[in-house]
Amino acid sequence: MDLRKKKTLRAIKTAFYTLRESKNVEQISVTELTQKAEISKATFYLHYHDIFDLSEKLKQEVIRAVMSRLEDPMEILTDSVSFMEKLVAALEAEKENVLPLFSGTQAAALPISLEASLKEYIFAHAPHLRNDARVNVYLTYHIQGGYYAYMENVERLGYKQVIDVIEEIQNSLPITSR
Repeated sequence: MDLRKKKTLRAIKTAFYTLRESKNVEQISVTELTQKAEISKATFYLHYHDIFDLSEKLKQEVIRAVMSRLEDPMEILTDSVSFMEKLVAALEAEKENVLPLFSGTQAAALPISLEASLKEYIFAHAPHLRNDARVNVYLTYHIQGGYYAYMENVERLGYKQVIDVIEEIQNSLPITSR
């Protein structure tokens, strides 16, 4: 990628993140973004279809970054507590990008995107599990349930107590008990 393209994409991304600090995605116009990024609308449209396309691509980039921080996503099937701790750490490490992209009207997209990405990884490595109802429900329950349990309680109860309770719950529902 040439330097000019890198600078343009960086300017678009920076402008978008800045605007997301105070606005929902639906409230951001291409005109406003291009003015802030100091580029033309034509330049924006060379790279993205619209604001939602930009937002979606940035969200995918962040999910890939979170996934790359997980040593072994398959660990959710063998040690869901350790996995959840690592997932929380990965989200925390990407917090600067996670918060503006997955806030307001986009907040629910984070656990949905994480679940989809983790399932894609797991089923690519263990295709025989793709149609296993128990595995699918287990993954949804642990990824989305663990995420929401953590987010809803961490400020009030603290990291350690929330993780301990999640561990207690997850240990009572092992995937291997058939």
